[in-house]
Amino acid sequence: MSSNGISHLTYKRQRQEAKLKLAAEKRVAQGHPRSTLKKGLVPTLYTPSNNDSGTLKQITTTTLKTGRPWT
Repeated sequence: MSSNGISHLTYKRQRQEAKLKLAAEKRVAQGHPRSTLKKGLVPTLYTPSNNDSGTLKQITTTTLKTGRPWT
């Protein structure tokens, strides 16, 4: 088992969200000025309750922004 338990979550979407949450907590602890996560700036998200990589949810359709998904 990993120390944070992320690798043992069932679905890729759960792992993706847990990793983003962990990164946000780390940024806050380090005093990073851009520590607010905006899911709408993540280019793709895995579909909930599905591990099929072919069914990613496209979030952004425009060009990617520097520093995304952090504001």
